[in-house]
Amino acid sequence: MAIYCGIAYRRKSFWCYRLLSTYVTKMRYLFELKEDDDACKKALQTGAFYLFHNLSPMLQKSEPQYLVPKYSLLELERLLGKLGQNTQRIEDSVLIGCSEQHDAWFALDIGLNHSSSINASLQKPEMETELRGSFMDLRKAFLQLNAKDVSLLSTAQALLRWHDAHQFCSRSGQPTKKNVAGSKRICPANNIIYYPQGCPELI
Repeated sequence: MAIYCGIAYRRKSFWCYRLLSTYVTKMRYLFELKEDDDACKKALQTGAFYLFHNLSPMLQKSEPQYLVPKYSLLELERLLGKLGQNTQRIEDSVLIGCSEQHDAWFALDIGLNHSSSINASLQKPEMETELRGSFMDLRKAFLQLNAKDVSLLSTAQALLRWHDAHQFCSRSGQPTKKNVAGSKRICPANNIIYYPQGCPELI
């Protein structure tokens, strides 16, 4: 009995250590992407994108739940081109996480007009038809999404909302510019740096 308990304890300790190690590695990688624009630009090339329209996420119905589709950079570029939009809109993407394999995840709101957006916001109906889904209020779909998707989409929505509300410097009145990851905004006029407040997971 004592031998069995010892083996079980060692196995449990091993898995706990492995989970902790994976978490620490992910956090280090995300920190690197937030601080290094070149590293984040590289991650954009192989990352996955979650789409929003005016802070409502793109969802696809799959009984009894909703699925949250992800799009590659190539798919996103093709989509924007098909709808007559400049791919520069992708620069408005914000980093929201990564997989255990270090595949970065980004969120992009194609319904908001950001300072780097050249064209007007895309129309919701034509986007939904093209993507074969619906941009839904996250609160309405809350109970039909799994816990991981709810957490990820909530983080993305909060960060996109923060960027939309902080496009201008409160001191100089000049437009602010986000870094590639979207972890901060900088005023070029006075070099003031703004960080998301109130939500630790956004910082």
